[in-house]
This record gives sequence, structure tokens and C-alpha cells, in this order.
Amino acid sequence: MGLCVGHESSLRYWLTKTGDEALPEHATPGAFRQAEATSALVKEGTLPFGPEPGRPLHLVVSDPALKHRIRDCQVHVYEGFLPDGSFRRLPGTNLIASPELTFLELAQTHSPWELVEAGNYLCSTFSIGDEGRGYTGKRTQVTTMEQLSRFLDEVPSHTRGVRRARQALEHVVELTASPKESQLAMHYHLPVELGGRGPFEITANQEIRIDEHGQRLLSSGHLVGDLFLPDFDCDLEFDSIEFHTGRFRLDHTQARRNVLEAMGIKTVSATEGQINRIEKLDDFTWLLEERLGIPHPTYTREQRLAQIDLFDWLNDPQRTLF
Repeated sequence: MGLCVGHESSLRYWLTKTGDEALPEHATPGAFRQAEATSALVKEGTLPFGPEPGRPLHLVVSDPALKHRIRDCQVHVYEGFLPDGSFRRLPGTNLIASPELTFLELAQTHSPWELVEAGNYLCSTFSIGDEGRGYTGKRTQVTTMEQLSRFLDEVPSHTRGVRRARQALEHVVELTASPKESQLAMHYHLPVELGGRGPFEITANQEIRIDEHGQRLLSSGHLVGDLFLPDFDCDLEFDSIEFHTGRFRLDHTQARRNVLEAMGIKTVSATEGQINRIEKLDDFTWLLEERLGIPHPTYTREQRLAQIDLFDWLNDPQRTLF
């Protein structure tokens, strides 16, 4: 028998997984029924991380009889139906909730904003730091929107959290490549009642085929758009200091914009200085709407307050995802 990691601890595991780490194999639901939670197993230290003061380790078991009081741990009991793909195998006999089950578990306790953001990050192509924020590098997705949707379809409709998970999934944008791209996706993909400025249909990091002239200029057969708005043939990009400075990078950035414009694809670029305050984001959004050729909406007081709250929440420097 081993331990089974669940809830926010599994979110920590999946979001900090780097590009050079293999994804664990699937485990059967039967393996979960053998998992227990004891101080002795926790002290063995065979998990990727252990409990810390102020950061409890979340564990899950299938039966209250397997649950024990453990210092700096929170043990949950999951007695509902669990479809295949609910757990992955860790070294030894330990298990961890899959990204799909993690998303469902979060839906039981987290707000719509937290759930959408978690979905973005689970379906992203980057990892974050163990402190629960930041950017540490590229990686492959640990799950996809299709996998999340298929998993939720297999869970009984009366299961706690499944309805909220499905609602949040409608607002997730997968394949974002940085925390800032995820943030912009939330601003423009969320509806106004949730503090967004859309909803715009958004496809993150979509491959865009280019003609032979552009291929020679860029030494590539395609481009990847940061946040592509297919309804408007528009590529919304975030130009970070880390990836868009230096002569070569500046030349490449300008060349790709010229190629996109020549193909009839509008390009709108955001920088940190353009969106680091709510007033600046307002002005950037006004320019984006001008570029798209759409009317500037008028918001109610409640909608405007929701936009301000969303901006403050997303930009809180002390906030972490786990």
C-alpha cells in the first residue's frame, strides 16, 4: 500500500513538471482502493514533495477507515465513481490524481476564476516555479481540453463539482505558452459577467502556414501565433522583455509581423508597459477594438467592477496557484 496525492498538491505536481520529465503512467481505479494515509508512509519521503509548515500535503483515500490524522497533511475521502484515467503512478506504490481528476477536485472548492486559470495552466506548454507562480520553461501539455471534457463526460452528472468544471472549461484557452498569455486569454476570452472583455474566440499558439517569400525571410515554413482571433484574422501577441530584446530577436519579431500583415492577418502586440495598469489595459483594449473594426462596448457598473476585480486578482504579486 502507498499514498495517493490529491487536490492542490496534485496541482502543484502537474504545474511544476518540466519539459525533461516523463509523464507518469495511468493507474487503474483498483490501485487507488489500496492507497492509505499514515504518518509512517509520509515519513518515508517517497513522494515528489512532502508536507511543509503552512503548505499541507493533500492526500486522498477511498474509505474513511484508511484515513488517519497526520501532521501538516489534509486527508480527503473520495467514495464516488472514478473513471479510468483518474490516477497516475508515482515511484513505488504511490499514486497521484491525474490532471483531469485534479481539475474536477478543484471545481468543488475553487472560484470560477481560479478554475479557469488552473485549466489554462494544466493545458499550457510551460511550467511554473515551486512557489506557485512564475515561468520556468517550456514543456508539453499534461492534459488537453479534449481529455478534460471526455473525463467529465464519464463522471456521473450528480458528482460534486462536475457542473462547475464543465462551465469553467468553456472559458479555458489551451496551449498558452506563458503566464502572461494565459492572463490575456482570460481578459479577452471571459464574458463580461465574469470580468472579461469578450468573449472573443481565441486559439493559442496556432500554426500559421506562410508562403515561400515569408519562408525565406523567416527560415521557416510556418509561424505560431500567440493568441489568434480566428473571427477577425488577428494575432494578439505579448512581447516580453525576455524573448523580444536583442538585435536578432527584434529583427525576427518585426519580420514576422511584416509577413503576417502581408498575408492579410492583423497583428496587435502588447507589452508589459501597455497592460500593467487597468487604465492602460483599457486603452490597449480600445486600440484592439479599433484594429478589429468592432464597436466599443459600454459596460454596466457591475460589469466594470468585475473587470477591475479580475485585473487586480490576476496582477496580485502575492497570489499563487497552489
